[in-house]
Amino acid sequence: MKSVVTYNPDPVLSVFDDWDRMIGDFLGRGVRSGSSASTCGYPAVDIREEKERYVLEAEMPGLGEKDVDIKVNDRVLSIASIKQEENTEEKDGNFLIRERGIKTFRRAFTLPRDVNVDKISASFRDGLLSIVLPKRPEAQEKTISIARG
Repeated sequence: MKSVVTYNPDPVLSVFDDWDRMIGDFLGRGVRSGSSASTCGYPAVDIREEKERYVLEAEMPGLGEKDVDIKVNDRVLSIASIKQEENTEEKDGNFLIRERGIKTFRRAFTLPRDVNVDKISASFRDGLLSIVLPKRPEAQEKTISIARG
């Protein structure tokens, strides 16, 4: 599906992307090629196109459906979450890296024009968010028969 585009309304995130990638390289943590989702704190996403719909799946371990906010505005699908850990009490010692405590992210995707925005649905199970983006009936592929002439 070439028409779904990751949308980043906050260009400052790219600076942190580079920083996280550099620290990850230094500490010997590899980043999947073509994706920095694992180091930036936002979930890895798979998107596939089927005949009558698109399906977006996002890994969100440690989160529940109440922790995730999904919105659509002007063909932009946004997935966001802010979750604060219950026990954020600091322990003795100086942190070199502190990645636990508050889990927050925001991802946005520009949707193709053939998505029926009114029929989008979402489900959450075992840390996997699934969003179904049905295609409008008039945009779905049709087979045209050829009449004998």
